Amino acid sequence: MQSYGWYAVPESFKVYLKVDIEVAVERAFNDGARKDTEPYSSKDEAREKILYRHKEETSRWIDTYGVNRDDMSNYNLVIDTTNLSPEEICNKVITEYKNWLEN
Repeated sequence: MQSYGWYAVPESFKVYLKVDIEVAVERAFNDGARKDTEPYSSKDEAREKILYRHKEETSRWIDTYGVNRDDMSNYNLVIDTTNLSPEEICNKVITEYKNWLEN
C-alpha cells in the first residue's frame, strides 16, 4: 500500500520511490512474503496487475482529491530504486532529509 502522507501533511518531507516496471515485476513475483496476498501465476500477470492498480489508484486520487500522485513536483525527493539497495535508498533519504531540515 502506498502512503499518501505527502498530500495529507503538506509541510512534511515528501519522498517518492519509483522503479522500472520490469524490476517491479521481478520483485513482486519473487517476493515470497507476498504470495498469500498477491499471488501471481506469471510475470505477465504480475505486470498487468501492477500497471492496472497504479492506473486505478492514480485515477481515484485525481477524481477524489484533484491531485496527481505522479506529478513529481509534489515531492521533495524522488529516488529511482531500480538499481539501489535498501541501504542506499535509506542513506539517500536520511541525507536529503537532513538537508531539507537545514533549509
